Amino acid sequence: MRIKNGIDLIEISRIKKSYDTFGDRLLNRIYDESEINVFLKKSLVAKAPFLAKNFAAKEAVSKVLGTGFTNGIRPKDIVIKRRYGGPEVELRGKSAEFAKKIGLIYISLSMSDTNYNATAVATGIFES
Repeated sequence: MRIKNGIDLIEISRIKKSYDTFGDRLLNRIYDESEINVFLKKSLVAKAPFLAKNFAAKEAVSKVLGTGFTNGIRPKDIVIKRRYGGPEVELRGKSAEFAKKIGLIYISLSMSDTNYNATAVATGIFES
């Protein structure tokens, strides 16, 4: 068994500015429909931190994959599901295909934020 970590830190104001500029274009390019539906139900003050944490999580997971957002792996295909007991990751499309190819069997995810920053740490467990 092998383990690999990925981490990301982003300024919430950066995501807020991008959303204010690009709106639905940003949402549809980066986030899955289920993430957008949760976002739309958030209060105004909670919207930017939600997007920032999910974006940081997607970046952290892409680092576990070792690809970043290249070779057809899109942020939208790394879906962050927030459930009681902690967030979960669902890989779709090319990210799911690539994960299977490299033997990735599980991803643990932790996210946090302050008034200014959002961060995420992903830990991938791989077959030997």
